[in-house]
Amino acid sequence: MGMAYGQFLDAVRQVEFDGPGSRSRSVIGYTMTGSVNQLPQDIVMEGAAIRFSGDSTATVSIQFLDSKGMWSEEYKAKIFPEPNSNRFIASVLDYSLNEIHAIRYEVNSENPVHFLKGGVFEKVNETILQENRTYPKLNPLGVEKPKVISRSEWGANDPKYSYSNHPYFDKMTLHHAAGWGAKSLDEGKAAVKSIQEFHQDGRGWSDIGYHFVVDMAGNIYQGRPETVLGAHVGGANTGNIGVCILGCYHPPETSITCRDEMTYNTEKSLIHLYAWISDTYGIEPTVLKGHRDYFGTTSCPGDNVWPMLPQLRADISLFIQYGEQPTRYSLFQNYPNPFNASTTLHYDLPEPSKVRVIIYDILGRKVIELVNDYQNYGYKEIIWNGMNESGEMVPPGIYFYKAELGPLTETKKMVLLK
Repeated sequence: MGMAYGQFLDAVRQVEFDGPGSRSRSVIGYTMTGSVNQLPQDIVMEGAAIRFSGDSTATVSIQFLDSKGMWSEEYKAKIFPEPNSNRFIASVLDYSLNEIHAIRYEVNSENPVHFLKGGVFEKVNETILQENRTYPKLNPLGVEKPKVISRSEWGANDPKYSYSNHPYFDKMTLHHAAGWGAKSLDEGKAAVKSIQEFHQDGRGWSDIGYHFVVDMAGNIYQGRPETVLGAHVGGANTGNIGVCILGCYHPPETSITCRDEMTYNTEKSLIHLYAWISDTYGIEPTVLKGHRDYFGTTSCPGDNVWPMLPQLRADISLFIQYGEQPTRYSLFQNYPNPFNASTTLHYDLPEPSKVRVIIYDILGRKVIELVNDYQNYGYKEIIWNGMNESGEMVPPGIYFYKAELGPLTETKKMVLLK
């Protein structure tokens, strides 16, 4: 077995099925069948999950071949649609399965369904050492906790059974969701809720496996309390605080679009979050790992994220020592937008730089130059009150602000209302 690409939210060990399945027309629509006949012998399993695209109203049945050559009954799979996409997961959980030699499935649907990939639920036993340690804070003044979307805000279900507390804290891990992309707060809430439902009702865990989830807009969501054991790195969950970024960041993945790049907002939130975790729980930033760094059975957090870990560790250390440090030049959208009195323009400078910010009207005529100066690094804000260089209020309409930030030149649009 080679490396398992993507995985299903770190809950499934991927196995290679025998092709994309065979589809035929039926009286009610379509029937598709497929199988895997060469399962790794080192797996003790307790179920299976298969990812499809297409008609999520499909019914999926899964069977297992035991060591005696007997096929099990047909299990009707539970279906878990993925928000903001046409993908869904069909899963079966049975703790009595154990040694399985083959799996086959059948899909019946009104509209076509496409097989993407499949895997098994691996039984992993983890010994929890009851040891309590105390750790000095890394920053005596303390790192302020970032804003976190609470469980009640994203509509979390209660855990199915009680948690186990971490006996100590000595690990931090970064994951990607291999899907479940979310670019706004509403999309993020739906994605986190969907992940929790799959982890609880598909995988059979007490709760969502991660302690925190971060979307592409930089919103941070509370998963399990970080003081309790998660379910995100089987065999290494003790003392390990796990964070998952929504989206798919592993370009070699072929079954789904998986070319996301980490947004700057996500990166900034991760640095702040990990700095707070490091400082609060006495975990040195140098121990931060990607999921793939433990047992090599996954590509998580993806080739577009994993190479960023060394710089993330350095940036987390800087944050703990000096507070937030911009890591790249960036111009943000003004707020509010549209506006009717004044609006705030804001940008990041990772180092001292020459800065020019000019506002133009829709015809490209210069309205006012707000900044033409050499500025120190940091997060910067400028307020524009809707006036031109003569101190006169400009008419309502569309305007553009052009920023030259060191080597970065970027232009964004804003709307002035009456």
